[in-house]
Amino acid sequence: MLLSNLADPILPIFMALMVGYGMRHLRFFDLGAAQTINRFVFYLAMPGLIFNLVAHIPFGDIDWGTMGVYIGSEAIVYGGSAWCARRFFKCTLGESILLGMAAGFVNHLMFVLPIAQSLHGSIAAQPIAAIVFIDVVVFALTVFAMDLLKASENVKTSSQRYHPGHVLGMLARNPMVLACGFGGIAAALFAQVPSGVFTYAKFVGASAAPAALFALGVILADRPVRPVGGAAWFAIGMKLIVHPAIFMALAGLVSMDANWETMGFLVAAGPCGAMPFVIALQYGVNPSAIAKAVLISTLLSLLSLSYLTAL
Repeated sequence: MLLSNLADPILPIFMALMVGYGMRHLRFFDLGAAQTINRFVFYLAMPGLIFNLVAHIPFGDIDWGTMGVYIGSEAIVYGGSAWCARRFFKCTLGESILLGMAAGFVNHLMFVLPIAQSLHGSIAAQPIAAIVFIDVVVFALTVFAMDLLKASENVKTSSQRYHPGHVLGMLARNPMVLACGFGGIAAALFAQVPSGVFTYAKFVGASAAPAALFALGVILADRPVRPVGGAAWFAIGMKLIVHPAIFMALAGLVSMDANWETMGFLVAAGPCGAMPFVIALQYGVNPSAIAKAVLISTLLSLLSLSYLTAL
C-alpha cells in the first residue's frame, strides 16, 4: 500500500515540480518564463480553483471541531516557529514571520488536494476547501503584517507616512482574497449563479496545481540547496513532524467527523506551502531558507505522505 500510494498519486504529482527543476537545468526554461507562468497561476488559475472550491463548501455542514483543531495547531506552529527563528536563529523580523508561515502554511491546493482527491475521491474536497478558506485569512494577515513592517521601515528612512487604507486596498485587490469572497457569495446564492461561471472556474482552476508546481521547480532550481542551515531544517521539522503531532493531540480533545479529521490530518502533515516564498520575493525578504524549506519538505513528504496514506 505504501509503495502503491508513492507510485500513484504522490510521485506523479511531485514530478510536475521535478520536471520544472530539470527543465531549468537543461535551459529550456528560465526564471522569466517561470515568473510568467506563476503570474498566470496567481491571477487566473488559483483564483478559479479557490472560487470553485469555496462555492461548493456546504457552510452549514462544516465540522467546526476539525476546523478549530486545525486553526489551533496552525497558529501554534506559525507563532512558535516565527518566535524561534527570531530568537534562536537570529533571522530578521520579516524572515522570521515568513519562516513561521512556511512551517504552518501547507501546500494544500497544489500538492495535498490532488493527492487526497486521487485517494479519497470527491469527499476530500470539502474539508480541504474549508481549510483553504481559513488560510486565505492567514495569508491576508501575513501580508498585512509584512506591509506594516515595510511601512515602519519606510517611515524610519524617509518622510513618508503610513496609511492603513493603502494596505487594506491592496488586500481588497488580491486575487486570492477576491476569489474567496466571491466564492462565499456564490455559495450563498448557488442556484442563482449561471452554471457557466462554475465551468470557467473549474476549467482554469484545473491548471493551477501542475502549472504552479512546474513554475516552482524552475524557480527553486535557480537557488542552491546547500548549505541548508538550521532555520530551514527547523521549519521543515515543525511542518512535517510537529504540526501533525499537535493536530492529533488536539484532536483527542474534541469530537470530529471521521472524514474531516482524516483530511485535516493529511493537510497538517503536508509540506511547506510556496506562498511564503512568493511573499518573500514580493517584499524583498531573503528567500533562501524559505525556498530550501519548501523544496526539502516536499521531497521528504513523498515518504511521509506515502506512509500516512497507507495506514
